[in-house]
Amino acid sequence: MADKYDSNGDYYPDNFKRKNNEDDNPAAQKANEYIRELLAEKLLLDQTKHPHVARLIDQEISKVQAMGRPPNKDAKYVDIYRERHMKVSVKVLVPVREHPKFNFVGKLLGPKGNSMKRLQEETMCKMAVLGRGSMKDRQKEEELRQSLDPKYAHLSDDLHVEISAIGPPAEAHARIAFALAEVRKYLIPDNNDNIRQQQMREMEIMTSSKHSPPLQMRTATRTPVITPRVMPAKTKIMSILDRARIAMEESYGYEEPYEP
Repeated sequence: MADKYDSNGDYYPDNFKRKNNEDDNPAAQKANEYIRELLAEKLLLDQTKHPHVARLIDQEISKVQAMGRPPNKDAKYVDIYRERHMKVSVKVLVPVREHPKFNFVGKLLGPKGNSMKRLQEETMCKMAVLGRGSMKDRQKEEELRQSLDPKYAHLSDDLHVEISAIGPPAEAHARIAFALAEVRKYLIPDNNDNIRQQQMREMEIMTSSKHSPPLQMRTATRTPVITPRVMPAKTKIMSILDRARIAMEESYGYEEPYEP
């Protein structure tokens, strides 16, 4: 069933790579050049003698990848007074070391990438499966890992899910909280849980639709478009956090409130 999962959703192309649509962006070009320099320095470094330096280089690469530009000299602040949009990005470790035989990538993506598409739509976050073991062609993955292309720097990291959200500070962090609670359900090594059963049903529907004759298309009546009312910031954030709480209860199980 693992061979069926060959897509990573709308936000990123095949082979679980980040979407590279910023080649013409000067900031992205500077970021790629900076990452390339960091990777070159890391290759020349004796990591057995300087493990802390190697760790700092990895942290700097991750920071630049998350921001999409080289770091500013000035400290970065969160502007909640003006509600200035910011990008929040986290990397969720996939427990492949504890469960090396389980197909986490297949469960995260789902048939034709549908599971990850739903995760992104529901949580309003962008996601990508990255790191070592994220590509189906392991030989090609090793070749790209040895290159200095910044797009494939993530292949030296452990297998992980990168989650990012852009929005006002409180809302962006709320989206990330919701996404973390939802993604955790997909990191449980169970081949017969509700997620897997739904994915199997999707596979059966896709298989049956290939052999059934195409349906005649009917002309759809056009319905008027209703412009949604803008939700106040506080209401929107509380709504996202409430959905995150429900997802956490489903993922972690209900616990009695703590009484000191």
